[in-house]
Amino acid sequence: MKDRIYGKIVTLRPATLKDRHSVFEWLAHSDTTPQMLGLPDFPENPRPTLEEFTLDYSDQYFIDSKPELGRCFIIEINGEPTGQVTYNKIWFEDGIVELDIWLAARRHTGKGYGPDALQTVCMFLYEEFGCNKFLIAPSRRNNYAIKAYQKAGFLESDEIPFWFVPDYRDFIVLIKVLPHNWINKY
Repeated sequence: MKDRIYGKIVTLRPATLKDRHSVFEWLAHSDTTPQMLGLPDFPENPRPTLEEFTLDYSDQYFIDSKPELGRCFIIEINGEPTGQVTYNKIWFEDGIVELDIWLAARRHTGKGYGPDALQTVCMFLYEEFGCNKFLIAPSRRNNYAIKAYQKAGFLESDEIPFWFVPDYRDFIVLIKVLPHNWINKY
């Protein structure tokens, strides 16, 4: 695996096991957490414990032994960690993969880091694995995330793969499709 993937604004670095605790903290204990998890807006999606997070984000996301099963990347701006973007198991028969992203702090939002990280990981997955369809499914209550995903080229879809398990009761499926003959103009 490449040691760095460069976008227009961000750099993606493959996360290591040493990064897992920071990735957890950004999800469960940052000033962006209330937009995704816990009280008051997401009582049905409580903040995970470190143990629960570790079960969901197992070692495979932080080592390169089986990249087809998923991988986590640290989003960096000038060498500073600003968040994470993850891809889950690649469904090769459909060329589709589910993505997830969150930023480390509110001060990193609204600057284009999220959309650039998503475009960059999509480019990587297309070039490395031939994936041309990308799914992301936030809560409809997370307007900031939905706008960022739309800026990255994701569109609302009624298509729900058989394997998809939503994180939110009010999820919205957004899909980005690259043509099979797509040429990276990024």
